[in-house]
Amino acid sequence: MRKMKMYMAILYVVLITMGFSARAQEARARYETMKMIRKEKLDLVLPGAMRDNKVDMWIHVMQDGHVDPLYLDLGVRMRLTVNDTTCFVIFTDRGKKGIERAVLGGGRGDRALYTIWAPENDLGAFVAERDPKVIAVNMSVGIPASNGMSYVGYQRLTERIGKKYTARLISAEDLISDFRVRRVQSEVIAFAKVCEMQRQLMEETYRRIVPGVTTYEELGWWVQDRVMEMGLGHGPVPSGPSAPRGRLSRNVYTRGDFLSWDWGLHYLNFGTDYKRYGYILKEGETDIPKGIKHLWNTGLRAREIYRKTIKIGYSAGDMRDMMIKAMEAEGFVYTPSDDYSSSYRDQMNEMGDSDTPGFYFDCHAVGNTGNSEVAVGASIAPFRDSRNKYIIQQNHLFAFEFMVHVWIPETKSRRSLNLEDNAIVTEKGVEALYPRNDNIIIIH
Repeated sequence: MRKMKMYMAILYVVLITMGFSARAQEARARYETMKMIRKEKLDLVLPGAMRDNKVDMWIHVMQDGHVDPLYLDLGVRMRLTVNDTTCFVIFTDRGKKGIERAVLGGGRGDRALYTIWAPENDLGAFVAERDPKVIAVNMSVGIPASNGMSYVGYQRLTERIGKKYTARLISAEDLISDFRVRRVQSEVIAFAKVCEMQRQLMEETYRRIVPGVTTYEELGWWVQDRVMEMGLGHGPVPSGPSAPRGRLSRNVYTRGDFLSWDWGLHYLNFGTDYKRYGYILKEGETDIPKGIKHLWNTGLRAREIYRKTIKIGYSAGDMRDMMIKAMEAEGFVYTPSDDYSSSYRDQMNEMGDSDTPGFYFDCHAVGNTGNSEVAVGASIAPFRDSRNKYIIQQNHLFAFEFMVHVWIPETKSRRSLNLEDNAIVTEKGVEALYPRNDNIIIIH
């Protein structure tokens, strides 16, 4: 008995040690991945982004107590200090010498990425010595990721550099947009990885549903537990598939529910945003109803039209017009949404029992946040006019999101479907990052 207890104790220690080791290796792998991405972005992307936007110096201002949108991108964050409560991450184009990287003030980070570390008091002399003609700073009206500088941060900056160089300040929004959306391959790999992790979890979640038994709440908490086990993050509340119609009870998954799940995960410096669908068969059903199949197949047909249309090198505004033209040529009617009123639904209902399908799209940027309003870069949608100017660049990560609607005779109603996957645009066109949403998941 004593030997058995001893063996069990040893086994326990070994298993615990293995667990710690696995977690430590995963933590180290994530750290080293982010470190590699930062280095490649600063080495390979930043020079072109600065020069294409005619920026001589980029000053990114951070302040104590504020989590800056780009602290993971730049590898710099504020440290608790008494005197230096502001940090200035500065990139200066030194011509043939390349882009000089400096951190002034209360910042800390990867010493291998930056060559100059100095106190905040040196800022005025530092800028004057380099005499930049154009200085981009992180203030923006329309791009939240480029608007991390506080009012106090602005005051500290302008007091240090004086009126001469304050007059040379511009928004860094275009520079930051190019810096983020020009992806290095390690970024694409990391983003594709979390997309696939999400796909597997979503599809596993659908298959856990027991009709008439499983509740939305318990499934949402199960998903949250799984996300925590995977060491990932997601939204602020538990999430799971939802069904706005056909409920016998508000909280219990019931037969006949057509389920939709719009979700995203956070991994390293990346965020996803896409959907998966499921259908719970009614008693006696062996397949998805004909009307839902027709709606689904119409969505897949639209996706193929878009896929063949979207290319790099065009502005978001020009691509929007090209996509509308391509869909209309295939017999679809454009019924755009303004994203805040019932305009889309009203136009859809006006088409009534017409056999003609309707459509609109919201191919917004994703990648670093997953959120369509926060993510930078080209976003192709009828209600994103501020993003029209941005060019669809090589390795553009985006939400391949669109809506179609058709008349369903069985229910004597017009029904809409929103399909969404995350995808990438390369010189070959739109490419998948993980298995696409080709089928509705059937729940027996």
